[in-house]
Amino acid sequence: MRERLLDFLRCPLCHGPLALTAGRREGAHVMEGALACAACARSFPVAAGIPRLLPGPLPPAVAFTAQSFGQSWKIWKDIHDERYRWQFLRWLQPLQPEDFKDRVILDGGCGKGRHLRVVARFGARECIGVDLSEAVEIAFANTREFENVHVVQGDLSRLPFSGGFDLAYSIGVLHHTPDPAQSFAALAAQVRSGGTVACWVYGRENNGWIVYLVNPVRIGLTRYLPAFVVRGLAWVLASVLFAAIWLLYVPLGKLGLKPFYADYLLYLRDLGFAETRHIVYDHLIAPTAFYLRKEEVERWFDAAGLASRTLSWVQKVSWAGVGKKP
Repeated sequence: MRERLLDFLRCPLCHGPLALTAGRREGAHVMEGALACAACARSFPVAAGIPRLLPGPLPPAVAFTAQSFGQSWKIWKDIHDERYRWQFLRWLQPLQPEDFKDRVILDGGCGKGRHLRVVARFGARECIGVDLSEAVEIAFANTREFENVHVVQGDLSRLPFSGGFDLAYSIGVLHHTPDPAQSFAALAAQVRSGGTVACWVYGRENNGWIVYLVNPVRIGLTRYLPAFVVRGLAWVLASVLFAAIWLLYVPLGKLGLKPFYADYLLYLRDLGFAETRHIVYDHLIAPTAFYLRKEEVERWFDAAGLASRTLSWVQKVSWAGVGKKP
């Protein structure tokens, strides 16, 4: 961690300020040390360059989720900046690169740091990524070259920050938390008056087949399988998807026809096989996954008092929401 990150950090338990005792350093980064809260006398480690600001032992289901996704990001840790830039802007439409320039940004659920790199290159003044899982180590490795990027291990429902962010977003994470509405509220609470809150979540509309066919298999079987078995299964299923895309959906598209799920499957074609396999893998290993209707996401924005909002139906299977605090 860079020492100026202290300006943004708070105790996740009492929200008191933290004092740093630095140990080993590597250049501008404090690699080992401790963060002590003067208010409640608790201490949190800095390990491998990352402040570990977890509020305490995680509930079993939450710990299982963190372990599953941490493992996933360690498997698929490569970075494809241009592809991720394209994804990022699609998932947070209608935001554009200039909306991030010179702003202080919070990434709620940063995974391997792919979006932190995008935002850093958009010219953000500071961008802070937080994640519950051990993926923070991959995120730190993938972003430590950027002077304006910081990575923190923390819980999205009890964020260890002082607030005042210009823009906070969460992509593909809220629907994997035990209470997506509460997690969204915690994210929105970190944003200053006049700031922006954005998210991308799985939609319930058009995804009934996943809810009724895929979810029972995931809940009852695949989330418990060894990772190498699920990786193999993901490869098989992604191969079937790509065969259907190229042999059925692409020819029908040339005839001007758009069968069910065409928008999403043609998006996967553009995304590429490796990323599609990762998406399939996530659908097979996630311990918790909610598919949310438009009106549910609208209620989140209403409860947070977010005005001037837009809600976009992305590929007709997911929701991208953006709103401003008055």
